[in-house]
Amino acid sequence: MDFMFFINALLRKKWVIVICTVAGIGAALLFTFTKKNMYMSAATYSTGFTMKQQVKMTTDEGLNIFEIDQRFKNVIETFKSPVVICMLSYDLMLHDLDAKMPFTTLTPKEKSKPEYINVNLDKARQILLQKRASKEILKAYDPEENKVYQLIQLYQYDNESILDQLTVDRVQGTDYLNIIYKSENPEMSAFVVNTIGKEFISFFTNIMSTRTEESAGRLDTLAARKRKEIDDKINKLSEYKSKFHSANPDDDNAAALEMVKDVNSQLSQENSKLNSLNADLRTVNQNLEALGGITESAPTNNSELVELQRKNRELAAELTKKGGTDATIEAQMKENENKINKLQPSGSSGGGTDRADKRKKRDDYQSQKIKILNDIEAQKSTISQLQSSLANLTRLSSTEGGKGVLADAMQTEIDRLNKEYEAMTNQLQNALNVTVAPEINFKQTLIGQPAIKPERSGRKVIIGVGGIASLILSSLWIIIMDFLDQSVRAPSIFSKTVNLKLLTTINKINLKGKTVGDYFSNITEDTRSVKGHEYVENLRKLRYEIEASGKKIILFTSTKSQEGKTVIIEGLANSFSLARKKVLLIDTNFSNNSLTEKFEAKPMLEQFSLNGEANGAEKLATASTTTKIPYIDIIGCRESALSPEEVLQKNNLLQNLPKIMGHYDYILMEGASLNYHADTKELIKYADGVIAVFSARSTIRQTDKDSIRFLKSQQEKLIGAVLNIVEEDNIDM
Repeated sequence: MDFMFFINALLRKKWVIVICTVAGIGAALLFTFTKKNMYMSAATYSTGFTMKQQVKMTTDEGLNIFEIDQRFKNVIETFKSPVVICMLSYDLMLHDLDAKMPFTTLTPKEKSKPEYINVNLDKARQILLQKRASKEILKAYDPEENKVYQLIQLYQYDNESILDQLTVDRVQGTDYLNIIYKSENPEMSAFVVNTIGKEFISFFTNIMSTRTEESAGRLDTLAARKRKEIDDKINKLSEYKSKFHSANPDDDNAAALEMVKDVNSQLSQENSKLNSLNADLRTVNQNLEALGGITESAPTNNSELVELQRKNRELAAELTKKGGTDATIEAQMKENENKINKLQPSGSSGGGTDRADKRKKRDDYQSQKIKILNDIEAQKSTISQLQSSLANLTRLSSTEGGKGVLADAMQTEIDRLNKEYEAMTNQLQNALNVTVAPEINFKQTLIGQPAIKPERSGRKVIIGVGGIASLILSSLWIIIMDFLDQSVRAPSIFSKTVNLKLLTTINKINLKGKTVGDYFSNITEDTRSVKGHEYVENLRKLRYEIEASGKKIILFTSTKSQEGKTVIIEGLANSFSLARKKVLLIDTNFSNNSLTEKFEAKPMLEQFSLNGEANGAEKLATASTTTKIPYIDIIGCRESALSPEEVLQKNNLLQNLPKIMGHYDYILMEGASLNYHADTKELIKYADGVIAVFSARSTIRQTDKDSIRFLKSQQEKLIGAVLNIVEEDNIDM
């Protein structure tokens, strides 16, 4: 059902949608006609990323796909970097300043701007040449350079303008980059795609060359150090071998002693560490002696106290072995400490707190002592190993075989150093041979050419998109507004929201050029298809419901004003007239006497009083006004802020309605709105039945719900409700 609401909403606003769609097409058409022709040029560059492009400390030449992808991203960002684009803008500006046929020709209006008038073109040319040579960006805080920058913006050669039309993309799955640029001048497009590559190569060369020189320099330094180390080892080996056949035995001894010198040096260092540890041990022992014994006052249970102290010392030693952290041991120690404090006499000398502090210090010293003893044992083991190694070397050096063993060991060390040096020199040679500068690796494989004809304007596509977008947006807007509409615009919504018996729905009619009476005067037996006949039929349904109810005095009311009570009463009077029913209309809406004004009735309701008269027919005839509708009379009222009880006299007309019912078939009264007036509540006692009128354009608020609850409470008198001003498309919804 809700879907049908949306469809009906679109159909009702179809002309709005059509106008919006036509407007969108017109705007797109205007845009395509005013759009300038754009010429595209493209250039292609080979990156050469499959070649070795940097100094590597390993010989692994494999290429990772993620590494290649990252390189492409870096290169693309470098193409779009401020330095490269600025250099390109300088080239464009210098071309236009020097060339007879510039890419951009300023209009007289543009030349009259301060950006052009205030700049010295010759000085601007010199600044641009200087900045391009040094690859620097113009400084905005410098007055002269700022003028040049404003001139570049006037020509639309600034970074933002260039990047808007520049595209740098990788040709997927290849080593190539596509550079595409669009402009209003075909020569300019070709110039940009060819020049940006040169500027990129120049900028990238400067960066990569610097990195390569630094890497090669560091590698050369390492190689020189390795060469010196090898030379020292060779000299040492030569000196040792030369002493093998020396006539002087002391020379052999000196050669042998040189081999054990290093071991002796290490042994001395380890002995020094051992001495330091022994000194630390002595210091800890002295601290323990200075701390002295902890005098314990005789507790009630001395044996238990001594046992707890012993356990804590054991736990402290175990905690030290475990690195000083163990939650279980610490918890046990704390529990023992609490027991010890409880066993301590409160009046003993030295206090429990002092004994606890001394005990803690003693435990700390004990932990330090245990750690130092462990370190001493480890140090002694190291010294023992060094002494054993020294004795073995001394034994070997005392024989000719030992001399050979020592010489072989030295030669093995020299061979190892030679291999490292050879690998390092190879890497250095590769770094010098492999060119990392992009003049070689980056090659322009396709030179950009000026386009012969401009790019397609895409007029059909733009117009189609504009029309479709306007259609969708306008339709979507109508649907959203209809979705947000909370009014009781259809019978189904009325039943869910109001939950009153719906007598009939009255469709919306046009009363600007036509009266209610005109709809009834044109009805004949053979014109049921005439437009407006549905309105008459709906009022006939209401007439039937009133007749079927058996009630004669009917009060029409509403929750709020402007719901259409007056029009419904007028239409219902015309319908009763067609059925030749005599009807009296009484305007009891003192806050808005539109019914009185509609029929130009005499405002006699407030003055009418029978004053004890048995038959008020004659007085009623003088008070009522005959309308133009056959069989229909009306009694009007004056507009007033007073309620019926306050304005009507004693023995008034409303109190005597049963007496005059013999002259009329039905009496129809109009009451004020329930939300803001008490009139209906005061009038309801004079009526046989009540009919509530709701406009389909109304939204049910809390005040309306309160009034609806009052109507539902009048079960015997409530006939039902009428939904008025319903759109024809929503009547069946």
